[in-house]
Amino acid sequence: MLYLKANLNNLTEIVNLKNEVKTRVRKENLAIWLGDYPSDTIIEADLKNGYGRIIKANDKIIAYASCHLCEMEYSQTAFCYDKLYTFSRLMVADNYLKKEVGSYLIKMMLEEFKTKTKGFGIIVDECNIKAINLYQKLGFRFESYAKEDYGVFLTYTYYYEDCFTNELNYELAKLSDFKYQQFVKRIYNTKYKILGVRMPELRKYSKKLTLNYFDNIKFNSIETLLLASILLRRVKDKNLIINYLNKILPYIDSWVITDSLASNLVAISKEQEQYFNYLEELIDSNKEYYVRLAISILIFQCKKLELYAKIYRLIDKVKINTYYVNMAIAWLLNNMAFNDDYVFTYIKKLNSDIFKMFLQKRRDSMRERKKK
Repeated sequence: MLYLKANLNNLTEIVNLKNEVKTRVRKENLAIWLGDYPSDTIIEADLKNGYGRIIKANDKIIAYASCHLCEMEYSQTAFCYDKLYTFSRLMVADNYLKKEVGSYLIKMMLEEFKTKTKGFGIIVDECNIKAINLYQKLGFRFESYAKEDYGVFLTYTYYYEDCFTNELNYELAKLSDFKYQQFVKRIYNTKYKILGVRMPELRKYSKKLTLNYFDNIKFNSIETLLLASILLRRVKDKNLIINYLNKILPYIDSWVITDSLASNLVAISKEQEQYFNYLEELIDSNKEYYVRLAISILIFQCKKLELYAKIYRLIDKVKINTYYVNMAIAWLLNNMAFNDDYVFTYIKKLNSDIFKMFLQKRRDSMRERKKK
């Protein structure tokens, strides 16, 4: 068998192979390759762009696939890493089924591109059991669920090198929940992959980890960041807390991370004043989620009435006017208002968005108190 890069001279033969495979797929009642996919135009574009790969036997094309960067086929957050490669439109001639032809084609693509990428990612319909079994046999492992416009699928990845982060994501994938993943995708507002692991499961899994996590992890999913926040509950030393926070800061792009970090920094509540200089640095950075983190820490950990004057001064330093920062300030002032009437005077000098959010928080809080 010969593994070759396809060209436009192969178009007619590949289209004939495609039609043969589509007939077989229909007979097997597989819910894949619906409509006119893959169209002749798509295959022609593969060949023009140099993506097509073929297997030849007896001077005949017996297998085909398109191999290219994942971003050209799937959404940017389809996999935990970007710049992975993928293959699609994999097809094998009827007469060469069960002869390891598909395996050989995939192995050759893995070999060809191993110096260009961390690995390969594929998305496969859960009904396509034969394909899933083949991929698993070749070393692909389940990473997460994927919701595309045309259905619900499973994502599998193959990495050329094992590392702590890869293995962690595979372990977390076993705990993932598709419905939960789809729910939090609508509210987390993050660029990172969301595996869909519920917080109780993350807390339980965190017990298997040590603080060496911070030296070994590469943050590439929302769950890896949430695990970091959970592990911070164990840290008591101020300098170590700040050191770990500084490792996480560049990756924060969502309110869920800031709030999870803040709620887990329980050591701060015992020595609150020690951290005010650090919180001031976060606010002075003028970066949205750094500021949100500082305000969130004040919400969860700095509740002593004698610190309120310092808290007002910190709020005065906030220069960012965004929804997530304003909402955090409104939340903080709402909590303070139960102990300090000056809040109702102070809030009037802040922008109107914060004032409106504060009033809504007050209404919500009062309703909750009445229920209790």
